[in-house]
Parts: sequence; structure tokens; C-alpha cells
Amino acid sequence: MIILGIFYGITYDYIMPLFTSNLAHCIIQGIVFGFINYFVVIIILKKYSDLKKSNTLLKKNLRIDNLTGLFNRRTFDNDIQNVSLDSDYSIIFIDIDNFRKFNNEFGHQCGDTVLKNVCQTIKTTVRNNDRVYRYGGEEIVVLLNNCDKKNAFQIAEKIRLNITELDNSPFPPITISLGISSYPEDGTEINEIIELSDNALLTAKRSGKNQVAVYSH
Repeated sequence: MIILGIFYGITYDYIMPLFTSNLAHCIIQGIVFGFINYFVVIIILKKYSDLKKSNTLLKKNLRIDNLTGLFNRRTFDNDIQNVSLDSDYSIIFIDIDNFRKFNNEFGHQCGDTVLKNVCQTIKTTVRNNDRVYRYGGEEIVVLLNNCDKKNAFQIAEKIRLNITELDNSPFPPITISLGISSYPEDGTEINEIIELSDNALLTAKRSGKNQVAVYSH
């Protein structure tokens, strides 16, 4: 506003006196004020655009896990409230085998690298309409939309195999265990499906790790 006032002052005190006719005064006022208002609008629009980008980035940061780039637990808790009950869906619960060993024996930087590589591999393996979340620690959850248990197993096995092919040298190879449960075959509530897929994951861990376990009644 100060700059705008300065422009107005210069126009009236220095530019307008140079012209004597009323027509010239009107033309000059129109031109000067038009330019001033144009630049004021540009500045306002830029500030609005910057603010909108900042808000978008803030919302994204609230939904994304900073380390892995996956959706975070908060997003998962929100998304499961809107899961459609009109079609099949499956949950894959994933845990990195012996993850504490990477952290305790080789350092947290190694552990972070393992976690990031695993998450990126999972993200690129699943379908475009599937969603991958960092559930907590080294646990990852995949929500497979429009996916029955048979197809969920094929996707889970593909994820497992892709993880085993990761080059983690000079550190030990990476493996994961996975548990699957599906709606409506295994339950009618999303929280039930989550719990059952977690139980299936425990079965995979207890059975020797590096495998996919499917919940069965």
C-alpha cells in the first residue's frame, strides 16, 4: 500500500502537471492506474498461489511418512473409515525379517536404508490403485482394492520375491514376512480384516519367515 501511495503521489505531483488538457489527464490517469492495479493484482495472485502451495505441502506432509515416502499411520486410520463394502478388498501386513539386527549390528543408517529400499520396492510392485502405508517401525500395510484372496496372494508373493532380489551388500540379504486377510471372505469389518492379516503375519514369522501366510478359518 505504501508503494501504491508513492506511485499515486508521483503521478499527481510530477506527471500530471506536464499536461494541460483534461483529455490528456484522463488518458494518463487511466494508463498509470491501469499499470498500478495490474501489478497489484499480480502480487496478490502470487501471494495467494504461494499460500495455496504451502497449504498443499503441509497437508501432504501430514499424510506422508518422511523417511519412506509412504502414507503414514494417520492416513491409514483415516482411509480405512472410507473403505467400500461393495467389492472385495484385501490387507497385506508386512514385516521386515530380523530388522533389529540391521539396526543393532550395522547401525541405524543401515536400518533406514533397508526400510526405504523395502518400501520403495513394495510401492513399485503393487497396482496403481493400491495404497501402501508405513504402519509403524518396520511394519508396512498394503490395502488392495477390488482384490480377492487369490489375487492378493499373487501380489504378496511377487512383493516377497522382489525383496529377496534387492542387493543389500555388504550387509545380509533382506527378507520379509507377509500375512493376508480378505473381505468379505474372512470378516465383515475392516478392523477385523486388519487383525486377521496381522495374525497371518505372525504365522509366517513363526513358520520360518520369508514367506506369505494366508489367514484361514
